[in-house]
Amino acid sequence: MLSYNYKIFLYLMMFLFSIKSFAIDEVLDLKLSSLSEDDISLIHPIIIDSNTQKVVSIIPFNNEIISLHKSELEYDERRVLKNTLKTYIKRTKSLLNNIKKKKLLIENIALRNEVKSTLVMNKVFMETAYEDFKFDQINTEVRYYITKYNNNPVVITRSIDTLDTLDIDLVMSNPDNIVDTRLNRSGAIKRASVENVRSIARDIRSNYPSIRHLSAYVKSPILEANYRRMGFETSLYCN
Repeated sequence: MLSYNYKIFLYLMMFLFSIKSFAIDEVLDLKLSSLSEDDISLIHPIIIDSNTQKVVSIIPFNNEIISLHKSELEYDERRVLKNTLKTYIKRTKSLLNNIKKKKLLIENIALRNEVKSTLVMNKVFMETAYEDFKFDQINTEVRYYITKYNNNPVVITRSIDTLDTLDIDLVMSNPDNIVDTRLNRSGAIKRASVENVRSIARDIRSNYPSIRHLSAYVKSPILEANYRRMGFETSLYCN
């Protein structure tokens, strides 16, 4: 019988290979011992203001960790995350429909295609993550790291413990923030993925000393650039 995590992997791969533009790009690795305290310190978001200028928010990000070691009845945070994913999936479908019907008008064709492909990929990742919550299964290896601004989830990352490595296999975003950041609209929240991976490193250092490496599957060029700036390098297993 297939293991639970392997079923999740197969579900993701079926989606990815069903869409030609979703070829696997990079797997990046990071040795945690290479990071200084400054490398993983809490950062503040950059917000696009009403004049489309970038300003550093006086309000920092806040982070939450949710594991699947308890059922929804025992652990309400799990139910809240399930509903967040469900809401974001529904919202993504609405945004894609609005783009298709030109209710959300993006005149630049290249930018429009980028926004659409990013939303579709994000929806695939969220639908894959939602499989964790469908049957309320217990899984002590999976953790979700959520980075919030004003207590609203901006980035949600699914991770799996594998011996001495934490695998970051799904990085998902608030779909409205995807649109806002790509179109440079007022209210866009930037640097959330940077804070998210920093929060992961802080948690692992403090609470899981046996884990020495982070391994990340990255599809987004922006996410890849953020991770590489932090010190991630191409995995030797990809060569």
